[in-house]
This record gives sequence, structure tokens and C-alpha cells, in this order.
Amino acid sequence: MKRNRVISFLKTPIFKAKEYLHRRPQPGFRCDFAPPEQKEPARKALAELEREGIALLPAHFTGARLEKLRQAFEEAVRNHPDKANPDSLINEDILHLSPAFVEAALDDVLLETIGGYYGKPFAVGRANAMRILPSPETRYGSYQWHHDSRGRQVHVMILLQDMPENGQKMSYLRQSHLRYYDHWRGLAEGSRFEKEVHGNPELAPLITHITGPAGTVGIFDANGLHSGNRCQTVTRDTLTYCYVTYRHFKKIRCRKADVAALPPAKRGVLTFNPFCEQLD
Repeated sequence: MKRNRVISFLKTPIFKAKEYLHRRPQPGFRCDFAPPEQKEPARKALAELEREGIALLPAHFTGARLEKLRQAFEEAVRNHPDKANPDSLINEDILHLSPAFVEAALDDVLLETIGGYYGKPFAVGRANAMRILPSPETRYGSYQWHHDSRGRQVHVMILLQDMPENGQKMSYLRQSHLRYYDHWRGLAEGSRFEKEVHGNPELAPLITHITGPAGTVGIFDANGLHSGNRCQTVTRDTLTYCYVTYRHFKKIRCRKADVAALPPAKRGVLTFNPFCEQLD
């Protein structure tokens, strides 16, 4: 490391220094999840993710793949009300419920993009299925502008139904993903930026949304500012996967047979999570 970089690092507050180290790629890491014909779509998605903090893959899941996800989703959310959000259903323990959920999490293009973004080993840290029913417009909790208080962290959101521009979409402030937050702005109420962003005409051109036909995928860095939206138009059915590197692991459960059937590189995206429990 060059001397001026060492001095700069030593002057950096510890809260930001930890995040700086977390963002550094790991020398020698090799990202090779996608076959040759899918390298170019992944390269384009990675370039957009690095530049904007979010990349969209319209109708990425189609046909039988999408239908399997929809069927598994219905079983996953049935009788699972979301206690934190009205008019919502959520299941945060889905990977063991269907091979379709595992296959989606380990999609070639998605892993190639995420691996290129992190530049180091990573794993599925969380996965959920969520249905948001039509509801009056409101601004609270994750339905206001915020970041996720975990530093650089890649999320993937898969739309299982068409999402129009006037729907209960997720919004993202492009180019906000590279920001380093001070200690207060990195935690709890400090991570909310509703007053700074909501209704700000200067930022409006930078706001994009995860919308489009069923099967569309949004890949985004949750260090950037984003917001859910509630309204009374259409139901939103989504699968969301969180991919982590070396920190913020959560318990996930998978079927042992599903894990064993995977090629080694993809198997590692599950087992690199030290809290991955394999069920018989």
C-alpha cells in the first residue's frame, strides 16, 4: 500500500475504515459462474451496477422457470402474515421449501454479476418471499428513503407479477451506493433519508424503479438509498435474496440433496455462509 494511502487510512474514522476494508476486492478471486453465451449479459449488468448502484434485467425469468417460482411462492407465503407491515405476507425461510428458490438464487448471470461486483467470495445471506397487497399510500419504515445499515451489500429482487410504474414498486436513488456514512448516519434512525430525498426535485432525475413484466430482476447495492412504495393499485409478489461477504450472515436452511446436486462453485455460494443448515 502506498504511503499516502496508509496515512489517509489512519486518519479515517474506524466506522468508515471498516467499510473501506470491506469493499476491497480479494486478490486472486476468480469469478466464473456463467457459460460463454451469458458472459456478455452479466458484463453489461455489472457495468450498470457499478456505475448506478442498480441494474435491471427485464423478463430474466420466463416460461417454466417463472411458473415454478410462482407455484413455490404461493406455498411459501400461505398463512404467513407479516407482523411488521399491514396487508402483507412474508416468509423469510424459503430455500428449503423448493429447488426452484435455490435455482433462482444461483442463476448464472446473477452470480457472475454479483461475483464481479464484490471481487471476493460471497454467499446467500438471506432469502424471502413477500406479497404486498394493495394498501393506502403511506411513508414509514422501509417505505421511506433509507439504506440498510450494512455497508456494501447486494440484493436481488425478482418480480413474479407485472409491476407498472404506478404500482407498489421499489425505488432507488442511482449513484448513491458509493457513499460512506458516519456513525450516526449508518445506524437506526440515522439511516433514514426521507426528508432529504422524498419530493426533492433536484434528485428526481436520479430516481429509478424496479418495474416491468413478471420475471424482471433488480440487482442493487443496499448501501444506496432506496424506498418501498405502498398504494392501492396492484399486488406485488417478489422474491428477494441478499448476498453477503464475510459479515452479516444469517441462518439459511437448504435441502441436503439440493446442495449436493450443485456444481462446486455454486455449492460454495450456499456453504460459504457459516450458518447454512442442510436438512435431510
